[in-house]
Amino acid sequence: MSVYVLEGLRPWVIQRVSAVYIALFILYCLYSLLTADSHDYAAWHGWIYQPLHTTLVGIFVIALLFHAWIGMRDVVLDYVHNIMLRIFVLGLLLGILIGSGLWTFRLLLLAL
Repeated sequence: MSVYVLEGLRPWVIQRVSAVYIALFILYCLYSLLTADSHDYAAWHGWIYQPLHTTLVGIFVIALLFHAWIGMRDVVLDYVHNIMLRIFVLGLLLGILIGSGLWTFRLLLLAL
């Protein structure tokens, strides 16, 4: 059993599943954009804050954050050889991703 949770097959599967969800969500958003009656702020605010769409956006953000973390983590582990710099860069990246996720969920929850 590996000490690292995101090692081996698991991150590969997470990358592929999150990529599929991200692609499908973007296609759904494009379809909604093209078939919308109006493109004003009130219409899009009403669309995004419906419970189904808020849930889909939340899942999209989680998938995007996992996808970005695994991809950037692999790049840093492959190309940053100094261990202290590697830890710093990974910590900075993790902080940025967590902050971005919290900010997005704050926006989604405040509008309910």
